[in-house]
Amino acid sequence: MARPKLDAPNFKLVRRGSRYYVRWWQDGAWHRVSTGTEDERAARRFLAQFSAGHAAPLPPEQPTIGTILDGYLADRKGEVRSFETLEAAAKAIRRHLGDLEPGHLTDERGKLYARQRRAEGHMIGPANARKRKPTSNGTITREIVTLRAALRWAIRKQWISVEPYVAAPAGTPPKDRWLTRDEYDRLVERAVAMHVKLFIALALHTGARSAAILSLTWDQVDLRTRLIRFGPAVGNKGRATVPINDDLLEALQVARQAATSASVIAHGDRAVASIKTGFQAACRRAKLPDVTPHVLRHTAATWMAIAGIPMREIALYLGHASTATTERVYSHHSPDFLRRAGDALLRVKRGPVAPKTGG
Repeated sequence: MARPKLDAPNFKLVRRGSRYYVRWWQDGAWHRVSTGTEDERAARRFLAQFSAGHAAPLPPEQPTIGTILDGYLADRKGEVRSFETLEAAAKAIRRHLGDLEPGHLTDERGKLYARQRRAEGHMIGPANARKRKPTSNGTITREIVTLRAALRWAIRKQWISVEPYVAAPAGTPPKDRWLTRDEYDRLVERAVAMHVKLFIALALHTGARSAAILSLTWDQVDLRTRLIRFGPAVGNKGRATVPINDDLLEALQVARQAATSASVIAHGDRAVASIKTGFQAACRRAKLPDVTPHVLRHTAATWMAIAGIPMREIALYLGHASTATTERVYSHHSPDFLRRAGDALLRVKRGPVAPKTGG
């Protein structure tokens, strides 16, 4: 009787002499590969890695940008929170570059993509007065960053050997909008719903992003040790463990006593998925039309910089992976910003003047 054909090889660890081997039946014959070790634990690790590698899909002979994007999206699905944003970026790239091979990507081709996307734009306005708005540099940059990530993924999967460079358009400078203390007090005062007030307090006093605050649960808030643990990073967005200061402690204690939900930001017994409507209403009442929830994170870092807190501490508070971003965005708010450099120029020390000698 013929041996039944398996969907995948049944890999087994066998020992021959003092060394371990991986053995399996495939295509009508037995196959064997050495693990290269006499240690059983190391051999089992080799078996797990070998099995995983054998199950990986074979790379296409000539992968196009489209097939690389398909593979990258399939790999990232369920792993990133903003998958819809990833899909939208990939859709735009596929429309203009999908049939090209990675070797066709040049610096000029990247610039052409930016020009095409800018001209393509998107429609805005009411149905009876629609008009086309050019695609912003920020959107184009996000799409090219997605393409770069997909190409790096293809290298890791050994689909391609070289990552072509694709230029992104120059970004717009970051907005330096932050709240004064009077503006912050006015915003809190004009917030009607308690969950909006609590969100505002958390956003300022923790410096956390909106997504981290909205996903926060009470088991991550330790009122006894006065710490909030925002949990592991999501994608490339770091999350920190931050202290609860006196102002925030008071707000959290009141909210905890009234809580009927596991979520910290909740309306009744239901978690709040978006704070946009309530936050914008509070901003309108406070006459702060140019303020978004992210401005509160920016405000937290700016206030710390003005108070002279070292950039490394601010970076840790914000969950930045390094101080590079923190220094680029906030260092000019520090009272000692470039002061030593300026002082070095003002205080040029001259050597002793040699006495004149008479002739």
